[in-house]
Amino acid sequence: MVVAPIAPALIPIALLIGVGALGAVALANLASHYLEQRRLLETFRQQREYLDGLLTRMRGLGIETDALQSTVDVIMHRADDLAKEGKADAAVALVASEIAGIDNQRRAAEDRLERRVADLQRRFHTLPTRAVELRRNAERIETFAKSAIPGDWPAVERERLLARAREARASVSAPPPLAADLSASGVEQLEAAESQLAAAERSLAALQCALEDEINATQKRLMADKLGLGSARTVTLAEFLAKNPRPVAAAAEADEDRVLQKLDGLLAKMAVLQDTGGWADLMRRVETVRAEEDMSRRRTLYESLVLEASRRLKDLRAIEQWLAEVDALLAESAPYAGTAVDAVVAELREVRRAGRITALEPWKQRLAETQQRELARLERERKRRAILESLTELGYETNEGMETALVQAGKLVVRKPGESDYAVEVVANNDLSMLQTAMVRYADSEEMTEQQRLRDHEREEEWCADHARIREKMAARGLSAKFKMQMPAGSHPVRVVKRDQAAPAARAKAKPGLKQGA
Repeated sequence: MVVAPIAPALIPIALLIGVGALGAVALANLASHYLEQRRLLETFRQQREYLDGLLTRMRGLGIETDALQSTVDVIMHRADDLAKEGKADAAVALVASEIAGIDNQRRAAEDRLERRVADLQRRFHTLPTRAVELRRNAERIETFAKSAIPGDWPAVERERLLARAREARASVSAPPPLAADLSASGVEQLEAAESQLAAAERSLAALQCALEDEINATQKRLMADKLGLGSARTVTLAEFLAKNPRPVAAAAEADEDRVLQKLDGLLAKMAVLQDTGGWADLMRRVETVRAEEDMSRRRTLYESLVLEASRRLKDLRAIEQWLAEVDALLAESAPYAGTAVDAVVAELREVRRAGRITALEPWKQRLAETQQRELARLERERKRRAILESLTELGYETNEGMETALVQAGKLVVRKPGESDYAVEVVANNDLSMLQTAMVRYADSEEMTEQQRLRDHEREEEWCADHARIREKMAARGLSAKFKMQMPAGSHPVRVVKRDQAAPAARAKAKPGLKQGA
């Protein structure tokens, strides 16, 4: 009698007919073996269906799945061939031997998918924030122009530069808000929006630099016009020497009067003053020295010119040194762009444009203090983000209110979706260097039953496991954590919060008919 393969509908008939021939033990073995075959095949079918769905989702999110798909296809093809050949035992053995490996791959794929989804959710979440920051920075261009352009500049120049700032602001646009759509098309829209946003950020930075350059160029031009170097152009040093060669007579009388020779040497030293406001006056005094026929008077004029040129050279060197120190401070502040340091930098740029030497020590102190505060804020923000992202990755709900509470070193309550009886209370200090967590339970009364006590213990153990995973995730983000105090689960009763005492924000998130609180 043929007993394999056996159609499910024929099992009772075939087994009943063969009772006498096979015996009770053989019949039991046959039934057990067949059921095991079907169980394994069904398990593998379910695994394949799950894997197919998982692979489809992974492909939609841009994750490479060819290797895993090939493994699944090869195993299933081989198992199908064995079943068609009537070798059900071999097919089951193959499936049984591979299911563990497939399950491990499935778990690995789930982990990859979880990380990918978490990353996409983070990117969807940060996109509106970046867009808001882009619009704010675009608005700051016009604000910067209004504050950077001196009020005593000609109205035409001010309006021209302000118009440039308005054009720059209008030319920058942020992408529209996106829903957190994790489908393939949603991911494409996210990547396109991120690309558009990055391009807009680069364009905004370039426009800011161009506007600063234009303001500086205008400052230099207006200063030159104010000092008489604009419409009535002063001759350059080369032009002056070409038009006023040393008289032949003066060269012949070198032994008697070397003033004119010294004057040539002085002019060479004075060349660095050519772009300064006092250059035209110096050139007029040089011409006066050359034109003076009285040797004694010429020497006196020359010595006076030497003193004036030396003074101006000294002032120029001092200004150059001061500007170099200012530029060094600005360069040191560049990494803090986009923070509160920008306000101090803008003021320092105004001082630089004025060109009047002032003490830089107060500026160094202000910048150092502001930078230190920003470093502390950024470090606090990094810790806050790591804590909230770690909680989110483990399935706990977080929202803007919770983020604000954590930033302000307040107390927040987190829970997993759909869970209204238990929550985790998180308390942080000001710099987020210390966190205190505790499990709380919401109930209508503080009455404790043995079943409730066991349930409390289970939830505390679950939180302890999640706490360990949070520390691992924070360590992966470069933040180490160690226990200052630790109490075993169940060592103290879980704190009970009556539902009617719940905070309004927590009650708002409860299911209908329930209240939550912190």
